[in-house]
Amino acid sequence: MLSFRRIITAGCASLLLSLTATTIAQDKPKEEKPAAPEAASGDKAAAFRRFNTAEGKSFYALITAKQGTAVTFKRQDGKIVTLPIRALSAPDQQYATKWTKFKNDLLNSTEFASLTVQEMLELRGYQSLEFDIEGNHIFVQGAMNDKPVKLMIDTGAHSSIIHDAFAKELGLELGPYDQRIQGVAGSQEAAVTKLTTLQLGDAKINGNRILATNFIPIGGGPGQFDMIFGADFLRELDACISYREGRMFLKPDNLRPSAPANETAKAEIRRWTSSDGAKSFMASLVDKTETDASFELATKQRTSLAIDKLSEADQAIIMKWSKLRDNLTKNPEWRTLTVKELLELREYQSFQYRLDGNHILVDGTIGGPSGEAKARFLIDTGAHSCTMDYNWAKDTAKLEVGKLGETKVRGIGGEADAAFTKVKFIKLGEALIKERTAVSSEIHKRNIGGQGNYDALFGAEFLRELDAVINYKEGRMFLRPDNSDKASEEEKSSEKEQ
Repeated sequence: MLSFRRIITAGCASLLLSLTATTIAQDKPKEEKPAAPEAASGDKAAAFRRFNTAEGKSFYALITAKQGTAVTFKRQDGKIVTLPIRALSAPDQQYATKWTKFKNDLLNSTEFASLTVQEMLELRGYQSLEFDIEGNHIFVQGAMNDKPVKLMIDTGAHSSIIHDAFAKELGLELGPYDQRIQGVAGSQEAAVTKLTTLQLGDAKINGNRILATNFIPIGGGPGQFDMIFGADFLRELDACISYREGRMFLKPDNLRPSAPANETAKAEIRRWTSSDGAKSFMASLVDKTETDASFELATKQRTSLAIDKLSEADQAIIMKWSKLRDNLTKNPEWRTLTVKELLELREYQSFQYRLDGNHILVDGTIGGPSGEAKARFLIDTGAHSCTMDYNWAKDTAKLEVGKLGETKVRGIGGEADAAFTKVKFIKLGEALIKERTAVSSEIHKRNIGGQGNYDALFGAEFLRELDAVINYKEGRMFLRPDNSDKASEEEKSSEKEQ
């Protein structure tokens, strides 16, 4: 159940924040990344990483084995070195302690490297929903009372809100308009209502009380979208959002959680049907070639059959099947891997975020002509672009800020004055965004978050650029630094060293 006191005071930080100006950020063409150095003895170059000793010395290597409290490394020059784990820096001790041969084999598997985030998460039992991106906003289709519902996914919205006209269409009962919702552009009156059943795929939300308001002033309503799907429901459903895949994933299945850790899952036995429908048999798929599929019968006998002799539905299953995926779903260690571990194996950088109410906060820096300032970002899929607090940008970060009123931001309450703001760089971890034009507005003027809670909204434009993944279950955000301007910085650094 929602706390309406919280909705009123914290508000929806940037519900449907969008810019009326046509040019908000300059998308810089990415420079080509230098080719990765060849690894010794044919090992995959991406598997080598930089390790630091407790004394501050660095070396590039991969772990090949672990024996009790010691690890064996293969350095990039081919030399084999064994060190006690305690001889490494604290972060590398943690990495070495968690290292397993299974994870290492995954990292060096070309087939695993080809798996998408969607495939990895679906193998872990997540259900995925494809979303549409219009402008920079994310939309997902759902259903309520047998009617389709278009949902705008907004991590910056503290609570979910339904368009009041649509709520009446559904036959929902609205209370008096005695509530107020705050946004960057002002506030609006709202009424309390109670949902029947909102369904997204197999996920259902029943009987939750939410607020209803008029979406017309913020560009919503009939034909646009019917409901803002906020952080309250995203947290409840353990949502995971992947911009690269264009999908939202809900409610992971823990895949046989009661099975003992050392138990290996058995291959799935199912019914297979011939192409003419005349014959069928029960078996598990154990291997395939381009033309044939191999099956294991309940009697443990193995048999092969031409794929085109099976029904179209069975052929589709075989086409998607792979030995790696089959082995992963049977491996008990695969079932224990977190999304963090899966994505870090794929070279994403992980950020453990903090929650302020339902808002996601991540620390970074923003640079201007006079240097750089620490910045606390609110991660906001509902914000079109990066939007900073006007006073913070001008007085604390000392950025080049234009005049309020030269552009507008739009959200709950209509429109608010904003100013174009030049940013030398924005940095989150290793991800670097350089030489952009963002906007500033008085985002704390209406008690949205409050001065000091956050300094800027990190919006959908940069989340898309950095292939962001937001995982509510584990409280983490993931970015791909190599998609950013980091690559060009590394090239310059390399040239200076030479």
